[in-house]
Amino acid sequence: MTSAPLRPGDPAPHFELPAVNREGQVSLDDYRGRSSVLVGLFRGLH
Repeated sequence: MTSAPLRPGDPAPHFELPAVNREGQVSLDDYRGRSSVLVGLFRGLH
């Protein structure tokens, strides 16, 4: 199923990623409503 792309002002969907500075996962929901979040995805920088 293909969903429509996000538009400015739309809430981001839930996701979790491995934490880079501690054990466990980091979830967008950990920060939702608390502060602004910038997610940067960098390929090939490991």
